[in-house]
Amino acid sequence: MKTNTDESHSRLKNTCERERAFTLTDLLVVMATVAILTTLIVPALARCGDNGMRTVCLNNLRQLGMALNQYTQENQDTMPWPNWGNNADAPSGWLYGQYNGANNPNNPNNIQQGLALDTANWPTGRVANLKTGVYWQYLQNPDVFICPVFAASVVGTYGPAPAPNWDGYFNKLSSYTMNAASAFFPPLGNPKTYQYRTCKVSQIWSPLCIMKWEPSGTAGNNGGYNDGANYPDSIEGPSIVLHVTGANVLTVGGSTRVMSFADVLAEIYNPPATSLKAPKGLLWWNPNYRNGHGVDI
Repeated sequence: MKTNTDESHSRLKNTCERERAFTLTDLLVVMATVAILTTLIVPALARCGDNGMRTVCLNNLRQLGMALNQYTQENQDTMPWPNWGNNADAPSGWLYGQYNGANNPNNPNNIQQGLALDTANWPTGRVANLKTGVYWQYLQNPDVFICPVFAASVVGTYGPAPAPNWDGYFNKLSSYTMNAASAFFPPLGNPKTYQYRTCKVSQIWSPLCIMKWEPSGTAGNNGGYNDGANYPDSIEGPSIVLHVTGANVLTVGGSTRVMSFADVLAEIYNPPATSLKAPKGLLWWNPNYRNGHGVDI
């Protein structure tokens, strides 16, 4: 015999089953919520990850600045050769020593006679080359010369395979480059034009002028890594793609800063090369020219 209690239980069971069922509308709402949360969380996670590597990168630049300061103190306020071009008779520069041919161990692309740097031998092989540069006496840590973002994206965190164009980089020793304004921007193809002279720190108009930065390695810019120095232009200047929120730079005075991408672009075009009487900028500060550029710009 069916009782009232049985009927109540049956109705309750049917009600619960209906409440547990998902409708298509419910599913669409959940999917939309997940999509919105993803758009909010993923950029935040990217910034958090970059902030950690940015801290290491800024510390690297700070230590490179200390090495530069020690060198100038011991060399009558004179800047080291920025490794602008690779002439055989050029002096040893901040990054590597004299380059005397493709099979010379000082070739930044080789670790010993004829043996090219690759992702397998790069972690230890680069040390022999770095030892020939003038910074090594003050800074004997090869990892300080490489930004962790660059190592992860271009060198592939030491293997197994580099990003496209990495093999085309002549300079595989450092992800940082030196402002060639320190050598008065010798004409392209003739680094010896000014007899490899470099400026004194006291000749630079402001301690906030930018001395070192990272070119756009992840953009496959081989020109940014053909030696140890660059023009601060839109091709070889501070990277606006390597870090998430700005470009890491080292100033002449030894401080580091994160330049917003807007500030980077503003300084790249400050002053315009055609404005011969314009004052120098923070990137274009060649002491020999009023506008900070050079004869070949």
